Amino acid sequence: METWFIWALVAAVFAGLHVFIQKIGSARDYNSNLLNTYGGFFSGSLGLVAAFFVGGYDTVSWTMVIFACLAGATYLVGSNLRMEAMKYVDTAILLPLHKFLSPLFVLFFGVVLFNEVLSTTEWWGIILGVLVPLLLISRLENDRQNNLRLGLTLLLFSAAITAVNAAINKYGVSIFESVLLFAAISHYGSTALGFVTHKLRSTRVLSLSHHHFDKKLLLLAGGLGVIQFISFNAFLFAFATGGPLAIVYTIHSLYILIPIVLAIIFYKEHWNLRKAIAITISVAAIALMG
Repeated sequence: METWFIWALVAAVFAGLHVFIQKIGSARDYNSNLLNTYGGFFSGSLGLVAAFFVGGYDTVSWTMVIFACLAGATYLVGSNLRMEAMKYVDTAILLPLHKFLSPLFVLFFGVVLFNEVLSTTEWWGIILGVLVPLLLISRLENDRQNNLRLGLTLLLFSAAITAVNAAINKYGVSIFESVLLFAAISHYGSTALGFVTHKLRSTRVLSLSHHHFDKKLLLLAGGLGVIQFISFNAFLFAFATGGPLAIVYTIHSLYILIPIVLAIIFYKEHWNLRKAIAITISVAAIALMG
């Protein structure tokens, strides 16, 4: 089994836990920008400490800072939009749609921008991975949504921005020596943007959610930051060890199954045989891509 494949699996598992924590925040009606901003700060702080012990800060350059901040900004915007969409559309509908759209964007970037060539087996893995979300979608679930149109609009923008973020990360780890340092600066970049955005919202320039902040939010953000640190760095290491953009991202996309199952257990969201079949197919997809 390839090293990049193992890193991709680790990234997917922790990404699933990361999104479920965001689901908890959405269910509590927390400010999505604040939760993700503080989470990014905690993750970035862990990254700076890890980078210091692994290789120090000698490889920092303005080029790295610019690319990392761009990666952090696109991550924050995409993540905020996805978390906002969770307030209007159930997890079992939202995440499958998100991970149906974003891999299509990423596949385009991987083949066109990075000239990646995929084998027949890998193509079948991607096809199965893309089909999984479609199996999780049902028309009967539409009536359960709070605001389907708004949720899907936020979802579309989130999927596109998330794909751009994946391409930036792929390019960043290919030209910079320290993955940990790149990731840490990226998270601090998202933190800076998050605080600016919150300031604008507090002056009513922007308003997508309530400005609900308390100690429980900070505690949840701490857990979010630790999981984000593990997930994001594993994602970057998958690229750094030779993982193709389209394959790594498709494996990563299967993380949606984790928050869906957890949301069913803890928030009593809808579950049926179709979703169980989707999980089985996702395992087959991972095997083909590995």
